[in-house]
Amino acid sequence: MRPLTSSRFPIPDFRLLMLAASCVPIAVGAQGPGAPRPIFGQPVASAPPREVKLVEKPFAALSDQEPNEKGKLALGIAPEKWKHAETENFILHFRRVTEAQKVAREVEYNLWYVATQLGATKDRYAKRSHVFIFEDDVEWTKFKGLLGPNGLAWSASFAVGDQLFLNVRGSNGGGFESQTLAHETTHAVVARVFRGRRWPLWLNEGFAEYMGGASVAARKGQSTRRFQRALSGAEVPLAKLEATTVYPMDPVEVGQLYQSSEKFVRFLMNELPKDRFVKFIDAVLDGKGMEKAVLEVYADKVNDWDSFLRRYERFVK
Repeated sequence: MRPLTSSRFPIPDFRLLMLAASCVPIAVGAQGPGAPRPIFGQPVASAPPREVKLVEKPFAALSDQEPNEKGKLALGIAPEKWKHAETENFILHFRRVTEAQKVAREVEYNLWYVATQLGATKDRYAKRSHVFIFEDDVEWTKFKGLLGPNGLAWSASFAVGDQLFLNVRGSNGGGFESQTLAHETTHAVVARVFRGRRWPLWLNEGFAEYMGGASVAARKGQSTRRFQRALSGAEVPLAKLEATTVYPMDPVEVGQLYQSSEKFVRFLMNELPKDRFVKFIDAVLDGKGMEKAVLEVYADKVNDWDSFLRRYERFVK
């Protein structure tokens, strides 16, 4: 889930979802300067093809006709206008094929990239995810209204489990925003790869924010750090961050949550061995908590929690 822009923290990619058409996947087998490098050290598999095959079909012919409850609500809005298609890893519901093709191209790349970074083989994410593509801000607002008072009013786009709900033409204007799509796709990949294992809020959003930039950087053949923005709102202490289990209602606090979560993940990625991050994830999911997981996984790099906190507080990029 990604929030709208906070008035206090003007974060460019917190605007409504817009995928940049200039960011296209690398061709199959590309291993030149533009080929992405895995952040956890495993060999790079071939990227998805530049042009993803989009097979349009009636709803009754889809391989999975049971979206979640929010998906059913979405399909109930002017149902006669929805079109449907499948790719290798996703089922897309859309109004116009133009938007669907762009989303398909981006989302297939993002899934491949994030799964590669997690060291996940195809069998761990084989089930297709539903993707609902809204191109009308009025319809998007109506859809969110159907969800009730559950804190989604501030969201630009969001994921529920492994299903994606995307607003590709928000009130801020046309175009697509790749980093937001990569963020939401990361949530879907996590839900598919770690099926049945619930991530804490700070790890879920921090990893999605980090991977959103990393995926765009990889597609452009540039370093991850080039796409890491300044985190002026990363003000939440780690103890409070770890204790946060629900999204705040205040948009300013939402911005602080996202930036603080990204800062922590970014610190582990930038300052400590990247190839241990999956072990860190497993330690957290095993219930060891932020402090214990850090001290266990990075024992030779961190003397104690207090020294870690001091180093973390000095971290600005």
